[in-house]
Amino acid sequence: MNTTKQTPRTPTEIAPWQLYVCCLLLVACTIPWRRGTYFAGALDPVVAAKGLLGGAGLALSFLLSRRSARPTAVGARTLTLAALYLLVSCLGGWAAGQALASVVVAVRVAMLLTSLALLLHAVGVTRLITAMIHSLGLVALFAVATGAGTLGSGRLQGGVPPLTPNEIALLTGTVLLLTVQRMIESRAARWEAVLAIGLFGVVWLTGSRTTAATLFLGVAVMVLQARKFSVAGFVAIVAAIPAMAFAALATSAVTNLLLRGGDQNVTTLASRTIAWQAALTMEGSTWQRWFGGGLPMKHIPVTGQYWQSQLLDSSWISALVQTGLIGLALTAVWVLATVGSTFRTPRPWRPLWVGLIAFVGLRSLLESGLFDASTSFILFAMVSLMSEPATRTAPDPGAPVDPEPAEPDPIVVSDATLRELQLQGQPDPRSSRTALTARR
Repeated sequence: MNTTKQTPRTPTEIAPWQLYVCCLLLVACTIPWRRGTYFAGALDPVVAAKGLLGGAGLALSFLLSRRSARPTAVGARTLTLAALYLLVSCLGGWAAGQALASVVVAVRVAMLLTSLALLLHAVGVTRLITAMIHSLGLVALFAVATGAGTLGSGRLQGGVPPLTPNEIALLTGTVLLLTVQRMIESRAARWEAVLAIGLFGVVWLTGSRTTAATLFLGVAVMVLQARKFSVAGFVAIVAAIPAMAFAALATSAVTNLLLRGGDQNVTTLASRTIAWQAALTMEGSTWQRWFGGGLPMKHIPVTGQYWQSQLLDSSWISALVQTGLIGLALTAVWVLATVGSTFRTPRPWRPLWVGLIAFVGLRSLLESGLFDASTSFILFAMVSLMSEPATRTAPDPGAPVDPEPAEPDPIVVSDATLRELQLQGQPDPRSSRTALTARR
């Protein structure tokens, strides 16, 4: 009987298009496909399609991790804390009678985080963070291009996919932070200064005050860490200062943004505080107080109003309602550990990690999604994974390599000059060169 001997698999370099396809699949399964619709446990075509895309992204990331020629070490802290958080949410959903829906959402979050960890293991920090943020930017660009007509309503919204103004501002702001990081590391091209101005303009057109404020703080903490600037970055910052002063003092642009909606500003803030107060004073069983009601809980019942339920517009209040006091404590430990790790990360990524965690972390106080299957979670999970000690100290196969300085020309010394220097007690001038030069 003829038998063929199987040859061992040879690791290969992962092509950029393969990485981008995987990142786009993960982004596609997290962005909203419908406005004002939240998963409550029922299986419909949209939920099934997003599940298939998430499964395809997980399968592709696994294949890429198996084919990696230079794998990167991935720490266990993020995966452990996330597993505990999801376990608590499943226990809370089971106690609240939402076991199936809670398991479905928990599995989606677990698949997303596992895919990110596998991709990080496959391609390293530089290639993954660049490809993922570029993928977020491509989705935002397509949504803005197909939704440009919504500017007539006052706020820029997405067409296809139907992204909300806040979601567009989040994706666009993330690309802006990466552009600023390239500027302060002197790796940005001249055209990226124009790109940065355009990205900020898109954020402004969305009318998202929370995202604009947190984005400004994120850029500020990155600039404070800069040691040098590229010419494009320096020109952009110098030009931005008088432009912002003119917009604030000579036009009504800032006033229109802050007072967007008129009396609805008070209503929006009041709605948030009503939901927060209901969450903090919610009566329930001891089990629900400690384990919550599961990740599908996106609304909370309210009393004393003409409406009966209110959306949880805060990731932290959502964590309290969905996972109880135990889940809230886990998220606090997770965020604090990540913040501490970002400041211990060496350059060139420390400014971007600090800027991103300030951006999405502060935004999570007034927006939900930081601990759910969302684009906010993608950003937070990547910073958490990439700032762990095992990853930040490991070699990064995709990191740009600076050109090595040219070797100095060897010193030519005549025998007579060398004898004269020896008589005077002077050292051999050739001794300061490398061994390779000396052999020449």
